[in-house]
Amino acid sequence: MAPVARSKIDEQEALRRLQEVQHIVVLMMENRSFDQMLGFLEEEGLDVDGLGKAKPNFDAVGNEYKPFEWGLGETLPDPPQGLRPKVLDPDHSPTGVREQLKDGNTGFVKSFAATRKNEKGEPIELSKDFLRVPMGHYGAQHLPVYRHLAHNFCVCDAWHCSIPGDTWPNRLYALAGTESPKVGYKPDLVERIKLWAKGRRGLLSKLKALGDAPIFNVEAFTHQLRDSQWRWYSHDPATLRAADGRYRQFGDLKRDNFAFFNRRRVRLATEVFESGIVRHDSFLDDVAKGQLREVSWIDPNFVDLSVFDPNSNDDHPPSDVRAGQSLVLELYEALARSPGWKDTVLVVVYDEHGGFYDHAPPPIVDVGSKYPTLGPRVPALVVGPRVRKHVSHQVFEHTSLIATILRRFADDPEEALRAMPRRVREAPHLGMLLEDEPRADIEGREELRAQMAEWRHEARVKRRADAGPSPAPDGAGHELELHDFQEAFVKFVLALREQGMPPNQP
Repeated sequence: MAPVARSKIDEQEALRRLQEVQHIVVLMMENRSFDQMLGFLEEEGLDVDGLGKAKPNFDAVGNEYKPFEWGLGETLPDPPQGLRPKVLDPDHSPTGVREQLKDGNTGFVKSFAATRKNEKGEPIELSKDFLRVPMGHYGAQHLPVYRHLAHNFCVCDAWHCSIPGDTWPNRLYALAGTESPKVGYKPDLVERIKLWAKGRRGLLSKLKALGDAPIFNVEAFTHQLRDSQWRWYSHDPATLRAADGRYRQFGDLKRDNFAFFNRRRVRLATEVFESGIVRHDSFLDDVAKGQLREVSWIDPNFVDLSVFDPNSNDDHPPSDVRAGQSLVLELYEALARSPGWKDTVLVVVYDEHGGFYDHAPPPIVDVGSKYPTLGPRVPALVVGPRVRKHVSHQVFEHTSLIATILRRFADDPEEALRAMPRRVREAPHLGMLLEDEPRADIEGREELRAQMAEWRHEARVKRRADAGPSPAPDGAGHELELHDFQEAFVKFVLALREQGMPPNQP
């Protein structure tokens, strides 16, 4: 990536300030671009490279599509048969991203149109109302929590996803500084015989499908830390288990390194039945007790695997972005009330852009990737009393998370970095975003609580099915429909279950 020149004193000072940090918390959300989520901040006077430089896109016949802001509560017309909910999920494969980035990032509408197909794989012609989807963005009315964080902490307007592609390669870069082909789930012959002997012939036919589950085998940065230093929090099985085979050895579940984000979301009956398996603490418990570890990584709720709560809050379309705002506020509030808040840094970042428009061309890279550039920009906020209130134009990508964590918490940072790919070793760290001392000028959380409490009330009302199906597409009374990432995630969970992972284990 293009380096930003810094003097030796600046680098030394950045490292010194990083050493004052006692806790780093990472929340990685799903599939949104910088312009879509934070581009509006330019209109509020912040020095972000936002929507002011946006260019129109065109469809195949030359119709123009400019960026536009979604209205609060605005909904699309009913999509053609077979497209719900994928109509709101643009292509973000490497092939699709190449098309989107053509001619100065003007191919988003063409890519969207070319990849809208029905269940038979046949192209579907969409109206202009639908073709404009990838150009839509949100504003302050939709994202009050991000607005607050942006005005009080640091916005990174040059944070790019690591590769111009989809979710899992980018998450692997965030965990290991590299990507890897899927290994899937391929039970050996002995295991297949056991299943047959147990009368589970029907399951054998399903195992082939699980071979395509998003299961990988990279060496995550957690290998360079002591187990006592980190913890992974999730609503479902942790993405770290999908990435690194060490954490799929279910004879040793490493229970102390995995916990739920909020233990209260697990049903009481499940908790009692599995009391000997699942720990009773959670991220919210650890924060409240002042027992947060040096490194906490949080997965949002990608898809609930029970009927207890049908919501996802990862911001993957078509999720309601206010559900994501509620999650971030809950996390932020918990940290801000904790005894270690003054020395905590929270990073909220997205894995990739999800096929949504961003105007900034990705920079060229030459550090061991098969891709010539980084991916498009993603939303990124760095939060905490030690974080300088400003907009950072430094080019970051996901390996900066690893570089920051290891430089601060590895017993021997240089040895730990040498054990990681070159991409990690050369990544800039977040120490340059920090103040010398914690700040005490952070205000406005009370108003956020009221706003999100009102939204939660509205959401509950919409999901009631007293007079038929809920108006919400994923609400009560509707058949459950999964988007592509959720379908893959369910395969991952089922594969883990077949390998011996108990239900309701993070």
